[in-house]
This record gives sequence, structure tokens and C-alpha cells, in this order.
Amino acid sequence: MEFFKNITTNTIVLTPNRRLSATLHKRYQQYQLDQGLTTWQTPTILPVTIWIHQLFKEYADKTFSPIPLLLNTSQELLLWEKIILSTKDNEQLLRIAETAELARSAWSLLLQWQVDIEHTLFTSGEDCAALYQWVKAYQAICEKNQWIDTAVLPHYVMEKLTSREIIAPDLIITVGFTEHSPQLKTLFESCVNSGSTLTHLDGFSEESDCKRLNALDNEQEIQAMARWAKSLYAKNPHTMIGCVLPSLDKMRDRVAQIFSEIFATDDTYTVDNQNHFFNISAGKSLSHYPVIHTALQILSIQKKTLALEIFSHLLLTPFIGEAESERIQRAHYDLTLRANNKNIIHLDALLEQDCPLLAKRFQQFLNIIADNNVFLSYTSWANQFCNMLYALGWPGERSLNSEEYQVVESWLNLLSEFETLDQVGPSVNFQQALHHLKKMATHHVFQVQSPAAPIQVLGLLEAAGMPFDYLWVAGLDDIAWPPQPKPNPLIPKRLQRDLHMPHATAERELTFCKIITEQFQQSASIVIFSHAEKREQLELQPSSLIRMLPKIALDSLALANYIPPSARIFEAREKELFIDNQAPSVLAHEKINGGASVIKQQALCPFKSFAEWRLHARAMESPLPGLRATDRGKVIHKSLELIWNALQDQATLIALDKETLNTIIQNCVESALNTIPHSHREFKQYIALEKQRLMQLMLEWLAIEKQRPPFKVVSNEKSIPFTLGSLALNVRIDRIDELQDGTALLIDYKTGKHNDINHWFGDRPEEPQLPLYSLIEPLHATSITFAQVYAGEYGFKGISYDEIDIKGVKPIAMIKKANGLSWNEQLEEWRVTLTQLSHDFYHGIASVDPKDPDDTCTWCALQPLCRINETLEVAT
Repeated sequence: MEFFKNITTNTIVLTPNRRLSATLHKRYQQYQLDQGLTTWQTPTILPVTIWIHQLFKEYADKTFSPIPLLLNTSQELLLWEKIILSTKDNEQLLRIAETAELARSAWSLLLQWQVDIEHTLFTSGEDCAALYQWVKAYQAICEKNQWIDTAVLPHYVMEKLTSREIIAPDLIITVGFTEHSPQLKTLFESCVNSGSTLTHLDGFSEESDCKRLNALDNEQEIQAMARWAKSLYAKNPHTMIGCVLPSLDKMRDRVAQIFSEIFATDDTYTVDNQNHFFNISAGKSLSHYPVIHTALQILSIQKKTLALEIFSHLLLTPFIGEAESERIQRAHYDLTLRANNKNIIHLDALLEQDCPLLAKRFQQFLNIIADNNVFLSYTSWANQFCNMLYALGWPGERSLNSEEYQVVESWLNLLSEFETLDQVGPSVNFQQALHHLKKMATHHVFQVQSPAAPIQVLGLLEAAGMPFDYLWVAGLDDIAWPPQPKPNPLIPKRLQRDLHMPHATAERELTFCKIITEQFQQSASIVIFSHAEKREQLELQPSSLIRMLPKIALDSLALANYIPPSARIFEAREKELFIDNQAPSVLAHEKINGGASVIKQQALCPFKSFAEWRLHARAMESPLPGLRATDRGKVIHKSLELIWNALQDQATLIALDKETLNTIIQNCVESALNTIPHSHREFKQYIALEKQRLMQLMLEWLAIEKQRPPFKVVSNEKSIPFTLGSLALNVRIDRIDELQDGTALLIDYKTGKHNDINHWFGDRPEEPQLPLYSLIEPLHATSITFAQVYAGEYGFKGISYDEIDIKGVKPIAMIKKANGLSWNEQLEEWRVTLTQLSHDFYHGIASVDPKDPDDTCTWCALQPLCRINETLEVAT
């Protein structure tokens, strides 16, 4: 580069961002090597903001005059937030922190464009008038305390340049700037007036071959960009390739995933973050990194109770003490809590036998939980935060990887910055301190350091003015480029329009984007501009700023071969194909706890029965507020059990007056509700509503029971050991009624409404419970029925050996599915069918064979284990 020849000892090269400064340093190094030099003086190449701060620091280090305190970003935001909270209209603001950021941005914009806050337009609206009040208060506070911020700093430096207290460099070269704000122009003028020579270099004018292309969607566009970059890298690993995306900050993780998959070698499916192929510039909020997310969750614990969602995260995270040593116990404890539908966890009641090391950690932690009402300095709260994290063993016992180590270091630096709030703010309580720390962690964008890479994935603004060998700029559709104007809502729009302030108008955005597009056209010898044809359901066209360029087809580019990981795995499926439908037979000491459900699952799908009752493979429960459907069903079962234990027979039910019956129902429902977990009983209002619902449900159901012929309840929730073939089961019959003729009616309560007796028949019955129960006492049990206890659709659905005068219970002769069999013949068929299913389960028949895949597999959680989709593919 020609301008490198002009760099002398007292020359400074200024850029709009750090990345361009680093690139110029690298190019200067190569320039000197090309000249045959082995040593040289490193030039001063800095982002303009860093240079201004450097001038201030150099002046502060050598002067004996009082120096104002230069506020950092966190201190500025704290001041703005405090000022906004002190105004009388702050009650109307729902998000004070966001408003403070907006006010700070408006203040910076006013200074950059040299707008006088006393301008009459600031009385033209409520928002503008509010900004006027806030700015005046902010100025007064800063003046009183001798503080300056980053927005005022250039003015301060200008004053010192004018008074010769700061010496300007001999030569200033600006490189890559799209525009200079009026404030920056004035600063440069001050340097010139002090004897500097100012030179502007707009870009790196190269003879460029610019083309445009379109992709089907954003996903295809990014994949093509990555494949193009990989192809160029394969030809020349030393070439500089730029990949530019307008919304990189919003889609960084997906972009990183695509590039990692495409640059993976044949025997891997991704590359790690420390690869040497590409570097993605956009960082993430510090709070989004798992180790910091865990830290913030720990600090948010201020009570001895905790929601399961948060506690579950703490159980499973590797970033607290003994997470590796106790990981099995903690995972099992999490499973237990979910199975019990525990929504609220009492930290002081953690069972030591479950997770003793974690229980000890939490005991130490609870002893140091801060008093919310105590007001302390930010430094004191920073120490308290560290103590709280230390008590729970953060960041964990295992060694941190490189990324985690850098993130933790950034967190410690953030705490140091947090302590500087003492310089501008009074003492605060715990919640206020934590609020500011969380806000700082959210706003702090952190990018993990990575080795230099030839492929740079950048956002639009940081790529503008950068030199490359090859450049691809994506996302330039007619909606995104130029973008919609976004004027600052606190500054009068007329003022923004007249002064052509950033994002003020569509014309301003068009002009700005046109300049950047022209810079891109001169930044590399080969430049590709692209856009997607569709975003969701929206049809897109190329931006007017690239429409005149020659169009090329995507398939005309030399793209590296790429097979998505899913396709690579799928193509290799035959290498992993292993079908094993035969499990070991049930062992002599093996206990099967499923009861009738074992037979039911064997009928629905043999593998499902094997996996659930022998491998104990089940989906993790998801706790819900209140009672789950299964919990409600258990309470209804228990209520009916207690009611019939009290009544014994229908005659007693009919004889009771309304008040007495209500009392019995109330007592039984209350007793049933006492069987639910204690954590749910704490929600008294909810339990009161559930009690009211259950009492009405019981009352309406018993009205149905009164309409039957006389009966006596001889068994309630009876548990019976029963051997079916070689399989020993323990079944529980909901209820057995003795009818007038001495026969028994077996009842299975159902709390849903979709119950079909046709599911009792066939060689794979979907509801085999009642047929199974009828085999226990075949001579006595001559009727079976569902008792559908469902509000608005109460009733019986069953069959019997003959007419028994119960609505919904039909004689077997009327059932088409029975195929004309008598009751005894049907019992024998059930015995054969169910014994065969029992035999298959006992002897390990575990084929992936759902009876009805559309129904059986829809809500089954075992698909990743049984791999039903791969099985179906092989079959076809």
C-alpha cells in the first residue's frame, strides 16, 4: 500500500474499528518483509475512539492539574437510570434500564452532531422535553462532580489541543471511514490548527469483478457462502476471504454451526471453536454463556425455596461444586422430583441421602444469603457475590476448557468494573446491586479469542473498508438493504432530518448504504453480492443498490462438496444396521412391577413393553403447576375408594340424606387430597377449587350409581398376585361389585372420555386390563365394565354374560367383536391371547412392531431408542 511509505515516527493511522486496525498492522508487517527488512518500528494504527482515550490518558499522566473522572459505560448508564428514576414521570416508564440506554444514545448523538440541547424543538413533544430535563440534570451532576463521559471526551481533548496541552501528531491518516461526524471533523480541524497534516483514505481501490446472485432462502445463501470460502481456501490457504452478513449478531450460532459443518473433515461432523479456518466476529452477551448463566442463577437465589426449573438446572450443570463426583445422584434426584411433580423445592430440606455433597453446599450457601434490606457499597456486594458463588463451588470441579476460562476471566473483569459504580452511586440493597450486575452482564458482548484465520465472517459495518482478496456480501435484498429508518425517538425528528443524522430518514439510509456498497465493490478483486428469494412467506428482490450488477447462477461457482451431517449419517446407516428383536428371558430374581400395563404395552408394541418395564426407559416428567392429569386420576380413584369403603353398598347410598352424603363426600375428598405431595397442598386456593370440583364430580357420579339395580361393593383397589403363563404379576382391580344374583361385576375407573370396549378384543387388545382381571376368578366374575367418571359424560361401558340391567353394559351376544362367542368361550379366547402376550414378554420378544404406528408412536418418547423411522426405511 502506497500510504505505508509515508508513515513516520510521529504518524498515526486511524480506523473506525479494531478489526481494520489489526488488518493494517498485518499488512504493514508484510509490506516491510517485502522490502527485505527484518526489523522495523511498529507504527501507531488505532481505532479513532482508542486514540482519543489514549490522548486523554497521556495528558492525565503528565499534568499536575486536576483531571476529571472519565466515566465508563456502566457508570454512565447508572447515572442516566438514577436521573430518570428521580423524575416525576418515571412511573409511566415500564423499562427504566432500556430508557436509560436510549437517553445515553441520544446524548451521544447530540454531541456527535453538535446539537444544542437548548434548541427550541426540544419543547415540541413530551419525549423530547423529557430528554431535555434528563440532559440538564446529567450535565449538572457531571459538572458538580467533575466527571466526563465518552461522548464529551472529544470536546475535552479538543480544548487541550487548542491550548497546546496535548500535542497533535505530525501526520494523521484516516482509513476506511464511511463518514465523519461533525464532532470528529472538528477534532481533526483542531489537530490541523495545531500543526498536523490530515490525509483521508476512503478505501482500497482495486480492479474488482463484481457479480450478484440469488439463493432460495437464507439457509442456502449461508451454506453457499461457506462452501465458496472453503473452495478458495483449499486452493490457497493464505488468501484473505471476507464473508459478510448484515444480521450476523442475531444469527451467529446458526452461522457458526453451518461453517463448522461445512469445514469438517470426512471423519468428523464439525470443527471446534479454536479452528484455524475461519473466525466469526460477532460475540454473544456474557450472560448467554452457560458458565455465567449458572452464576447469575446462583446469585438470584434469595429464598429458601426455589422453582424446580432453576433447581433442575443447578442439579445438572457442571459449573457447581462436586458436579462430576455426584452427577449420577443428582440426575436421579432430578428424575425423582419430576416424577413427584415437585414445582417448588425447599432448599433447607434437601435430603442428604440423595445428594449429600450438594446438600452440604446449599447449607453453607443458605448461611450467607444476604439481607435484602441492607444497603452496602458495590464493592461490598461484589465480595458478597463472590462468597455466594464460592459457597456453591462455582465454576465447578472439572478443568475449564479454553472458552470457559476466557469467559470466567471476562466475568472477573466485569466484577471489577461493577465495583467502579461506587464512584458515581450511593449504597444499594442486594436486589438493586444484582439488577445492575445482570444488566452489565447482558450488555457486555464477549467474543472468545481465536487464532488468526484467513476467512473472516463479519457484520456489515465492521467489514466496510476492510481489504480482502475475495469478498461475499450476503443478505442484500430490497427490504434489508437499505434498512428501514430508525430515528432516535427522544430527539426531534425534524432536527434529525435537517442535520442528516444517522438512521433519521429513508434518504439518509439510502445514501449511507450506497457509500458502503461502493466500498465493498473496491475491497477485493472478486466480489459477490447475494440475496435470498424468500424469507418465510415473503417474496424478496435484490436491493436496488446491486440490481445493476451482472447476475450469475449459484451453480456457476466453484463450491466445495458438502453433505449435511444428517445425510452423511443416513447414508452410512447400513454400516450401523443391527436388528435385535430378542431380549433375554425374564430372570428368576427379576421383579416386574407393571401389572396389567405390561400386557397392554406388549400388545401395543413389544419393544415398548420391554423398554419401559425391563430397561426402565421412560420420558422424564415435566412438572406442571397444580396437579397433572395422572395426579387428578389418582385423587379421583382414592376418593371413590374411600367413599365406597364408607358406604359399602347401594342401599346405604340411597338411604342417606343429602346433607349426610355431602359430609361423607367432603371428608373422603379431603382425605384423598391429603395424599398429594405436600408442595401442592401449600397452594390453598388451588386446592380449595380442586376440592370443590371433586365434590361436584363425586356427587354427580353417585347419582349415576343410584340408578343401577342393587349391588354391594366387596372390594376396593384390591391388589392381587396373579401368574399368567410364566409371568408373575401384581394386579390392582379398581372395584368389584356383587350383584343380586351373586355374580361379580369388575369395574375399571376411567377419568377420560375416549373409552371403547372394542379395544378388549383381537390378538393384540389395546385395553387388556379388564379381560385380564376376569381371568382371576372366571367362575365368579361374569361382567366387566369401564366406569367413565368424566363431567358431562358419565356412564358405564361394558359387557356381561347376560342382561344385567345396567345402562351401557351389554350382553356379550350383542357385541360384534365377540364374533358370536359365549361368555365362557370369550374368557377362553382372552386366556389364550393374554397368555401368549405374557409368554412373549417373559421370553424377551421385543420387536419394534407397533400395532398402529400412527396412534402408538405419536406420543411415544422411545423413538430415539427404538429408531422406528430407520426400521420403516429398511422395510421399504
